[in-house]
Amino acid sequence: MSPAADRAALLAMTRHELHAAARQYFKTAGPTEPEVALVEHGDICLVFKDYGRARGWFARVVAPILIAREASGLAHLHDVDGVPRLVRRVDRRGVLIEYCPGRPWGQARPSEAAYDRLADLLATIHRAGIAHGDLRGGGNFLVDDNDRPYIVDFVARVKRGSAWNVVWNWVFARFVAADNSALVKLRARHAPHLVSPAEKQAMAHRGRFERLARAAGQAIRRATRHLAPRD
Repeated sequence: MSPAADRAALLAMTRHELHAAARQYFKTAGPTEPEVALVEHGDICLVFKDYGRARGWFARVVAPILIAREASGLAHLHDVDGVPRLVRRVDRRGVLIEYCPGRPWGQARPSEAAYDRLADLLATIHRAGIAHGDLRGGGNFLVDDNDRPYIVDFVARVKRGSAWNVVWNWVFARFVAADNSALVKLRARHAPHLVSPAEKQAMAHRGRFERLARAAGQAIRRATRHLAPRD
């Protein structure tokens, strides 16, 4: 079967068939987490992010919002190399996206050039009007064996507003700054010799907005885990 036919077969699969085609699971479902599977047919591999087998209010109410946010963010960044392309909305609770053959940054040993490419990729995403919003932990930075970087998981993305929306664009700029701060922290963790004196000083004086955003995110995650259904 040709690659085009393999891809067409994946695009036609139901949720049950996609799970049956899973070669491995990067993430298993939790109270507030999707299943994330690498599905394959022939020579074609895609990533299936799915809340469809979860139960409770989170899967019914919140999950469709998260899937819609990620799908719209990926669609907006469709032409950006290093961002997985949206392939198909399976339904309100599942999405198929391009597979990026990279490893988490901390598990690889990328060259200095990879850090420069990652900075260029993040700048391209920001110029396109998207702030990622969830790069602080570093797990959404990937890199392959050829030092090609990827940025994944755009559920928390923030989109730049219209030119007249000054207040929202101020907020957007703060999220861009938080993304850039996460990039500096990644270098500090894995390649400290690449961090400039000015960046070290900025890290020592983290902004009030970043502290507030981090505290708000932690509070939301705690509340979500508390309210999510338990077995």
